[in-house]
Amino acid sequence: MNKELDDKVERLLRRAASRRGLVPYGAFHALFGQTVPLRERYEMLEAAAAALCEPQVADYASLLATDSGLPGPDFYTRFRRLHSDRYYATLGADRHRMLKLTEKRALASEERQRVYDHYRSAVPVPVPA
Repeated sequence: MNKELDDKVERLLRRAASRRGLVPYGAFHALFGQTVPLRERYEMLEAAAAALCEPQVADYASLLATDSGLPGPDFYTRFRRLHSDRYYATLGADRHRMLKLTEKRALASEERQRVYDHYRSAVPVPVPA
């Protein structure tokens, strides 16, 4: 993969975390030329997010947002895999239904807060001279 692109994706995620913000999918895709397949883009996203933090601790890829402010379906698949207890607790007794919009918002908000907390704890605090 391309080291320069990896660094750009990582910086994009780090900057959003530092501002407690989100990354529109359009801004993410604008980093790549049209010849870079989606599969490679998302592989770079996951690699950059993992370089910033173990995804089980904080999933930096959760900062990507659609026009609705929600992450894409890939986030919910990852969340189900990494935090299955929390995911299925949200679903309750009917484990085969789709997540409701309010549940999607809650899970995304929860994960993004973990990212913001991780970023804040990982950045060294300057010591006054």
